[in-house]
Amino acid sequence: MKTRITLVGRSLQVYIVLISIICTPHVALAIEPIGTIGQPFPEHHAFLPDGNILRAVLSHIQIIEADTGAVIDEFGERTYISDVVFSPTAEHLAILNYASDSRITTLNIWDVEAREQIAEWEIPAWIEVATFSPVGALFAISFNDEIHLWNWEIGAFRGKMIGQRRPWEQCHFRSGGRTCSFFPRDHASVFTPDGRYLIVASTRPDLELWNVKTRRLEGHFEGHTGYWVEGVAISPDGTHIATYEKDSNDVYVWDVDTQQLLWQEESGISRISDVVFSPDNQHLYVAAQTGTLNRSGGEPWQGWDDQVRVWDVASGKQLDAFGDNFYSLQATALSPDGKTMLLHYWDAVVLWSIESKQSLDVWADFVYSWNNALSANGQTFVSVSRYFIKTWDIPSQQMRLLISAERDLFRESAISPNGKKIAIGRDPWIEIRNLRTGAVETQFQYNWYSDIAFSSTGRWVAARGFKSIFLFDLENPEKPQRPTTKGGPDIDINSLFTFSENDEYLAASTLTDDNQDWVLLWKREGDTFVFQYAWQVPELSSQSRLAFGSDTDNSLLLAVPRTQETQIWKLLPDAPQLLKTVAAGFPVHFTPDGRYLFAGKDLNLQIWDWKTETLIKHPPIPDHFAISRDGSILLSYAETGQVQIWNAKALLPSHPVVTPQGKQIVILGEVKRNQLLQNFPNPFNPETWIPFRLANENYVTIQIYSPTGQLVRRLSPGIMPAGDYSSQSQAVYWNGRNQTGEPVSSGVYLYTIHAGDFSATRKLLIRK
Repeated sequence: MKTRITLVGRSLQVYIVLISIICTPHVALAIEPIGTIGQPFPEHHAFLPDGNILRAVLSHIQIIEADTGAVIDEFGERTYISDVVFSPTAEHLAILNYASDSRITTLNIWDVEAREQIAEWEIPAWIEVATFSPVGALFAISFNDEIHLWNWEIGAFRGKMIGQRRPWEQCHFRSGGRTCSFFPRDHASVFTPDGRYLIVASTRPDLELWNVKTRRLEGHFEGHTGYWVEGVAISPDGTHIATYEKDSNDVYVWDVDTQQLLWQEESGISRISDVVFSPDNQHLYVAAQTGTLNRSGGEPWQGWDDQVRVWDVASGKQLDAFGDNFYSLQATALSPDGKTMLLHYWDAVVLWSIESKQSLDVWADFVYSWNNALSANGQTFVSVSRYFIKTWDIPSQQMRLLISAERDLFRESAISPNGKKIAIGRDPWIEIRNLRTGAVETQFQYNWYSDIAFSSTGRWVAARGFKSIFLFDLENPEKPQRPTTKGGPDIDINSLFTFSENDEYLAASTLTDDNQDWVLLWKREGDTFVFQYAWQVPELSSQSRLAFGSDTDNSLLLAVPRTQETQIWKLLPDAPQLLKTVAAGFPVHFTPDGRYLFAGKDLNLQIWDWKTETLIKHPPIPDHFAISRDGSILLSYAETGQVQIWNAKALLPSHPVVTPQGKQIVILGEVKRNQLLQNFPNPFNPETWIPFRLANENYVTIQIYSPTGQLVRRLSPGIMPAGDYSSQSQAVYWNGRNQTGEPVSSGVYLYTIHAGDFSATRKLLIRK
């Protein structure tokens, strides 16, 4: 089976229909992202026998060169809800794709070295735990409180484990705290190196020993004290296992032959996130993750202890500890020779030398989708997590800065319009940081914020107070304002603030104590914001900001998102006037000329000509979350966890030119260079269109190849005049079949255009 790749950027099509001569679109264009921010978000890592790294990202699998961090190859296909399981040597892996509607799990087994899928089968359940045996082709799967064995090479069922498992109780108590599960569930499992036994950790809490040959439950590892067993690792020689419990910092080491607990120790003050044995069986590496632990008879401790501790397996003594200056250590992976370890933190992946006790490389160029913002001029993108601020330059798509929270967690944030500063909450301050250096330039002492907003000029920062709003003036830091509502509704905990151009107005949403939704408006008089009026708008959306705009007569507009629609209001001196209501969702943003409204609906982008209540056709862009104030750049989330950059102006209707006869419609400007564009739709099944542009008349052929270079199909539209062939009616059509008329299999293919001296190649993806 051919290798399948899902890194190919989501290529989309646009159908623009001529509905008037003045302003509506006239040609259907295939539009694609103009760039991408960050690398695919990593989830799991393992070292390969050759020392390179196997990485599972959100949408596929990567092979990473350990020395450089470069991507060597990519393969596989993961759905939106999926998991990945590596074999003990990482020579094989399983992709578990879940169908949420049918609750069916599709298992795809891959040969990593060959990059080839070798088996596929379905199970009518959501799998809890899956584990490769190191011997033979056995695969253990847990679901519905049962353990099943499969032959992973052919996807054949081999039997179910037989034995009375211990009764399950909903809550398990422990002095100082408790943990609950709502159903019995297996959390981890591992085979012994000889493949004779399967050890299963569950929420009972229990650690079970199963005989693989007889499929019988043979014993239990006694000694866990109350929390469910979260993880388990086995030594390479099979003599010891190590376990840890959920939200605990206790590590347990057991003798496999006798099932006796050898020692139990606290490993730091944070919760344990991973354990792994050294290749020589002598050391146990225990990773700790930042968190809060309840201790018996005492107050909760805040854990800031993201290190790997080294324990002597025989004696139970701690020998060493190491780690980088990152936070929330999620998992580790140890190289086959035991000299190198991957430390997977929340915001970075560190390649660590165990011998020299220092980092060899840091990979942090990925976006954590928590609190992201785009500058007003579309030049800077900022991603904020609790632990770090990351910035990217939009034109070059390069990561520029990584700022540490330094033990005090970051909270809400806002980027200045020029992209040079960020306002960010970090108790008990709102900090104004320079995004070139990361330095704190100004601090406002304040700890009530739940929303922070920069004004359009960058002078003021708005933050929520207790039933009020605070305005911090960067030119007069010592004189914050607290605008009143003159007896109107108070600001509430969910209020979001928005400034108009030149900071002329400030608007906010609020919910009163009697559950009434209101919009509040202040006008700036000099350096003071004075309350104007408030009006009630039922069913306000609590997830989106209001958006200011300007009409053709320069009157001020305000888009107010509701749960099912968006209202457009004209702001008059004494009261607002409702102009239109469109079926738009959120977030909302006017184009600079106020003519069009960008909005979201069911996680997809909408563009409205709001005056005519016309929905403009454009490429289907899901998960868009930001548009620059100048209307130039739109950002959306990709399935890979990356951020896609779109030319927002290219999504808008173009202006046609009509000949004196009033019959021929042409595009402003001529095609100045040859281009091969991305096919649409992509991925597709079973048909697609291949668009291109020609600067001169030429004989055109398009050839489609497999990843190995084998010709699959040759398409020859013949001699084509110069022009734009990017609409569906003009692009080259392919029905997904080869030269003999047979449907081609799922996977990635290459397509190449030849037109005179011009040739170019792109990728396309068939998904069945």
